[in-house]
Amino acid sequence: MRRALNLTIAVLVLMASASPARVCASTPEPDVTSIVKRMKQALEPARPSVRLMTLKVNSSEGFATEWTLGQARAHVNDADWMLTVVLKPADAKGFALLAEQRPGAQAVEYVYLPALRRVRELTPLAGYEPYFGTDFTYQDLSFIRLGGHEKLDGIETHNGVKAYELQEAFVNNPYFSRVVTWVATDTSLPVERDYYDVDGKLFKSERFEKISKIANVPTIMKIMINDVQSGGSSEMEVSGVKYDKQAPVGLFDPKRLSDAASEPIWKNVTR
Repeated sequence: MRRALNLTIAVLVLMASASPARVCASTPEPDVTSIVKRMKQALEPARPSVRLMTLKVNSSEGFATEWTLGQARAHVNDADWMLTVVLKPADAKGFALLAEQRPGAQAVEYVYLPALRRVRELTPLAGYEPYFGTDFTYQDLSFIRLGGHEKLDGIETHNGVKAYELQEAFVNNPYFSRVVTWVATDTSLPVERDYYDVDGKLFKSERFEKISKIANVPTIMKIMINDVQSGGSSEMEVSGVKYDKQAPVGLFDPKRLSDAASEPIWKNVTR
């Protein structure tokens, strides 16, 4: 009996001495730069694709306007490209936005205006202007800009998803003072982005919804933006997407944007 008691005490002593090591062990804090890069990779997979989207804007008075968009993504001539063109209605058909991103550089955006029959290059600040009078900006339809000023505020459950909370402050931006982004820890896709105006008041809230896995790629099928101050809202919903579908190289030439809406590739785009 005494021998068994001594053995039990010895085991308890060993357990007590091992406990502090387990308690003191901590998980390294995630690297903010890595989180943002993973989000960019999740939103911009390195596979060519073509998709159709419906863009709708709802005014605070209850009016709704709708457009059908075609979007093609590809890696051409040592650069990543993203083309978005209006297919319907007829009076807006042909309006095109082409984004170009080369390694180590921020994206450059080109806009084709059918009414003027001309292409203009957007300045970085103009990228935050409204796209077609909606709550989306040109930047929302371009590549993610890695500003490098984000900081991690913690990990929490947001909209039912475990997510990193990132804060980003803007300097000399006439539209926003800061943006708060929640990024899902499992898919690295954004869950929500809240934009604050220059006075620090919530301006608009952007939610990413309906995640579907298409060709083994987790894909956001719906984005909803609510203008908290005006009461209006805009939504963009993917109606069809096809990965590993290569668009003609000519589509990614700023000088040929006038022909983008008539390209046959927009037909029969399915999941």
